Amino acid sequence: MKWLRSRWFKTIMLSILGMIIALVSYGLLQLIEPVSLAPITKSSQSIKFAGRALLVASDADMVATAYADGKLERVAGVEDTLTVIGLQNALNSTNIQTLRVSNSVMSWPQIIAVSPNGQRAYVVEVRRRPNNNIQAFASIDQMPDGQQLTVVDIADLNQPKVLESIAIGRNPEHVSISPDGRFLAVNLEEPGRELVIIQLQEDGHLGKRWFFPMSVDNSQSGNGAAIWHPSGKYIAMTQDSDSRVGFYKVDINSSGDISILPYSEPLTVGNHLSNARFTTDGRFLLVPDLKWRTWGIRAFNFLLNPKGEMIAIRFEPESGKLPEVVSRVEVGLSPEGFALSSDNKLIATVNMRRTYFSPNLPPAWRGKHYSSLSLVKFNSQSGKLETIDEYGFEGLLPEQATFDAEGKSLAVVIFNYRESFPKTGAVEFWNVINSNKPRLERTGLKLNVVRGAHDIVLVP
Repeated sequence: MKWLRSRWFKTIMLSILGMIIALVSYGLLQLIEPVSLAPITKSSQSIKFAGRALLVASDADMVATAYADGKLERVAGVEDTLTVIGLQNALNSTNIQTLRVSNSVMSWPQIIAVSPNGQRAYVVEVRRRPNNNIQAFASIDQMPDGQQLTVVDIADLNQPKVLESIAIGRNPEHVSISPDGRFLAVNLEEPGRELVIIQLQEDGHLGKRWFFPMSVDNSQSGNGAAIWHPSGKYIAMTQDSDSRVGFYKVDINSSGDISILPYSEPLTVGNHLSNARFTTDGRFLLVPDLKWRTWGIRAFNFLLNPKGEMIAIRFEPESGKLPEVVSRVEVGLSPEGFALSSDNKLIATVNMRRTYFSPNLPPAWRGKHYSSLSLVKFNSQSGKLETIDEYGFEGLLPEQATFDAEGKSLAVVIFNYRESFPKTGAVEFWNVINSNKPRLERTGLKLNVVRGAHDIVLVP
């Protein structure tokens, strides 16, 4: 037939063949693992972690791969937990205390806040525990709504205790405490009440509340994670759905009532932002971009996501200048959480990569089998970021890390390992070697905690 010999037919067929070859080639590339496991190094530097305690939140209601297949693999008797690890003595299990505190991984890793005096911890529930007979959901989004904010007394690390647990609104997702310890900022999934500011009483209990609408362009999905500025006069909020960051002025009148007003138009920053944090002097806001909305198709977003980024935004309201992005660097796949050293010179992003994939589908894929850390240098004067190296390690769905008070060690939480019906997660410890080219050393020291470890906070 003549059309078989036509130029257009040949062009179309060659184009289709080219697309097939490109897709197959890209798929084969995903079988190549460019990140190697970091070796365990016997260092001359002893394993110490400066600070008073570590607080670890564990969501026992699901395993890491439930995001992919909806299978929770719940284990009877293993429940949501807040783990308190005392740091006064050697790092071992004898310094660990646990409390039943409802919490969930279904938010960014910013669900614990600690009072400036280190006496109280505040934990938001996010989603609540499913009924006992439920072992799977068609989608993990069917997890029941949460409501609770739990106040924990950690004055005595050997006997932490729950002071109160109070319903504050639908799906409280993130919590941040003001620098003076007087207020909490909590994000909610409630139309017209997306942000609640809670006054804290002197004994740590919850007091008066103010609710604020924080929708973006009339979209309720724009509400992300709020974080207080070190001055206490501003709040920044990531707006993950539209990849922007909003900055807001916090005013307190003579009667003690609070108002929240936009400082500027939201700043377009990236593709899919996690939770942010300010530098100590408040001049920069740091935020990871996971790039989970690159393709517009859910399966492709998590199967073919590119490497993430670390982004620095200058924020100097006293200068009268608008916020602006001053630096961005490439880090590992899916950098959901990050740690900032106390001197603000080093950042460690926690890259879960693609460890959320279920055991069998896909059978092999780049980033499925282990996670990584990216070490980044930060210039606190200019805001410039510089990626130094990436370090692989075992474990699924790590979401957060923290440096110790001296910036010499790093602790990373691991949700669970790739096994059926896991009971434990872990905190893994790394040494920070400071030199002209800083690096991380994997010590091999791990402390087991209840499975589902997803947020960690240092009590200095």
